[in-house]
Amino acid sequence: MDISEVISITRPSTFNNIDNINNDDNSLDIEMSDEQGHTQSASASATATATATANSIVTPGELITEDPTWMKGHGTYFINDKTYSSVAGSISRVNRLLSVIPLRGRYSPETGDHVIGRITDVGNKRWKVDIGAKQDAILMLGSVNLPGGVLRRKSESDELQMRNFLKEGDLLNCEVQTIFNNGIASLHTRSLKYGKLRNGIFLKIPSPLIVKTKNHAFDLPGNVSIVLGTNGYIWLYKTPKINKSLENNTPGITRLEEESSWEIYSDKNEFIDVQTRNNIAKYYNIIKSLAEKEQKINNDVLVEAFDY
Repeated sequence: MDISEVISITRPSTFNNIDNINNDDNSLDIEMSDEQGHTQSASASATATATATANSIVTPGELITEDPTWMKGHGTYFINDKTYSSVAGSISRVNRLLSVIPLRGRYSPETGDHVIGRITDVGNKRWKVDIGAKQDAILMLGSVNLPGGVLRRKSESDELQMRNFLKEGDLLNCEVQTIFNNGIASLHTRSLKYGKLRNGIFLKIPSPLIVKTKNHAFDLPGNVSIVLGTNGYIWLYKTPKINKSLENNTPGITRLEEESSWEIYSDKNEFIDVQTRNNIAKYYNIIKSLAEKEQKINNDVLVEAFDY
């Protein structure tokens, strides 16, 4: 047998923890030719297929792939045609793009995320909001519901009253509207489910532990409600009575006009009975315990733990 007909395919020794090969998109083909038995495309494709497996945990400095055709994404760096991980996390593969999602780190905002933020500064027609990202997000004056619920152009008098609506230190529950080119997130609170937070307690956990779902606000057993911010900021509070009246109704502009008033920007907290306070404290401790054990957190997990 001629040696030229033998093709040897090896796997980098640094990836002993990868056992599964994911090549569903058929983008990585091994071409075997009788005339060119030692084609480079075969070995490169096989190496990339073996190493670029999603959900594989890597550590900083660990080799991800030796194939130079892969594009490097977030959490990776490139040296001598080899891609390495710069953070500890799981490998993510999108077509030919390789990136590493860190197990811990700063929150990276995405359009549509339901987040909780803290006002850090009041500026010209905008508030600066800390959402746990690398840069403070902004909330434009035109992106909030003002008392009265009238959808109108914001005037100079509204700008002068900005601190009456939201001031430094206030917590609010909002949605990421868009991401600017410089990475800064723009927020909005144009819905009754968003707004200033009261009657509860704030806690922070690593953002990767929050399970992304369609809804991030829930009513829990024990007269307690929760907002699980995608950014890892959580708000536990007494279930408001208005929630019961809105269960079978979808808030519209008419509903917004009826419900929006100066009360939505009030700093006064309601009276919370002892039992509800105890329930809030219990949920607080449950979340802290789950976060300490690196467990994913969602509504079902909290209800099960509370009833345990």
